[in-house]
Amino acid sequence: MREESERRSDLIEILTQKLSKEKIQELRSKSISIVDFIRNSSKVMTTTSDYYESPARYASIIFSSITEKDVRYVDPEDLMYYIAPYDEGRESSVIIYSSSEGIHNLRLLIDQLIWTNHRVLVITQGRVGEDLEYRLSSNMLISLDTDEWLLYTHIITLLAAGELAPTESLRRSRIMRELSSLDATLLEDLLQTYDNVLKELRKFITESFITTASPSMWGVAEELVHRGSLNTYLIRPEAVSKHLLRVKKVLVISTDVEEYSLKFVRGLAITKGIEVFPLNLRTDPLTSPIYGLLLIKFL
Repeated sequence: MREESERRSDLIEILTQKLSKEKIQELRSKSISIVDFIRNSSKVMTTTSDYYESPARYASIIFSSITEKDVRYVDPEDLMYYIAPYDEGRESSVIIYSSSEGIHNLRLLIDQLIWTNHRVLVITQGRVGEDLEYRLSSNMLISLDTDEWLLYTHIITLLAAGELAPTESLRRSRIMRELSSLDATLLEDLLQTYDNVLKELRKFITESFITTASPSMWGVAEELVHRGSLNTYLIRPEAVSKHLLRVKKVLVISTDVEEYSLKFVRGLAITKGIEVFPLNLRTDPLTSPIYGLLLIKFL
């Protein structure tokens, strides 16, 4: 018990440093490049160069939700082979999110998009190499220099959306207040609220399980599957029922607002006789992934 308490205190201290006012201000400064890029674009597509889809998908959700800009997610292969070569005269601007895992594919995307005359903004986890830096001018590249790829991309995207949203928007004001309150007190409150859920979830994840999630919480699912050492794999909600021959446990990550859209997955507990664990966050879907990404670090 004491060991768990010490681990919890250490994690809170580490995360508090990663969410310091200085770090949030640094991300806010970098987010201005995203704001300017979208402001000067009539249409914007977001995509990714690796298996982390959530930053680009989240961007399309939040910009479409609280700003007046037309922003949509596009699969990178569809963009490279079926859209970019054929949309001459009606090119969209493109924001690419690229973790360190996606540098090779990023080169392919950049070559195709620049050759077909698309405006490009690239958000990367770290340095991309001299060849890419040469091809991308400084105003086309944002490097986050972080090991918290999903957490920071969600935050910087949210900051940019808040800047673009109408100033009279009450939702914008509340979101900005929440971002300025990411401190030790918030983490303690978060843990107190979901303490029992975390205890039950720790028991649930001791055996093989499927992970799925709602659109806004997809980043939390990706973090759990790709960054952890758990025996799990990531499946889209609509495909879960096809993967239940060997695995009889499903973790469903969602928010209260989106819960109904995943009702059919939870119903598999009755129709297929499996065990379903719902991890629901009772917050706005636009800020929930940030809380979820913080919460699962305490598993």
